[in-house]
Amino acid sequence: MQIAFLRSVVFPINGLQPVIILTLATLLSSCSFLGRHVGESCKTRAYVRTDFEAFINQRFNLHSPVRLGIIPFSTQANISHYSNELPGLGNNLAWQVHRELLGSEVFPIVEVLNRQDWPGKKEEFSTGNFGAITAARDAKYDLVMVGYLEPLHRLDTWIIHTKVIEVEAGVTLWYGTSRVWTDRADMLEVSSSVGLTDRRPDLIHITPLLEESGRCIAYDMLHDPEVD
Repeated sequence: MQIAFLRSVVFPINGLQPVIILTLATLLSSCSFLGRHVGESCKTRAYVRTDFEAFINQRFNLHSPVRLGIIPFSTQANISHYSNELPGLGNNLAWQVHRELLGSEVFPIVEVLNRQDWPGKKEEFSTGNFGAITAARDAKYDLVMVGYLEPLHRLDTWIIHTKVIEVEAGVTLWYGTSRVWTDRADMLEVSSSVGLTDRRPDLIHITPLLEESGRCIAYDMLHDPEVD
């Protein structure tokens, strides 16, 4: 990584000691560098992929109000749901994906199910998702999304597994794993080392990671990299 170091120009002022003045051009260059490199990134690997627009058009009647229900994602216990005022990271992930999919207009109806947890919810992700399918079927959904966030080993990196299942047949239409990360802490450390910002090791960048996670999952669901 290249780092733009601050240069200085020395001007004598009325015979006093020289005054070091930071050049404006260098400061602007450093801020521009940080602006281009600070942010979030993601990579998603899809193991099962479906063209949702084609599937909906072939599977359901024309203009049918196809309903996709998103069940709050499973997370480790200390960041899970507590109450409506403290919804937990799994709920926030579901709502973020919900917003992204609504904007795509691929699914006529997208809603978050008000079903937080049940025994074996996380474990069933790899063993049939029968609880999620039953909850979605009872609520009259055509498709259901389930997912879980792996235990956090780093605060700047999340790994999220997600599925979309056709409720009637129980068939998985899309299954992917997303790795989402932020370099904000690293770049703030760089900028603080040259005096551009204060050191802030206390900052945890939850909101940017949530936004990138929702965008990343929704984008990969709706775009085939080979076709794009």
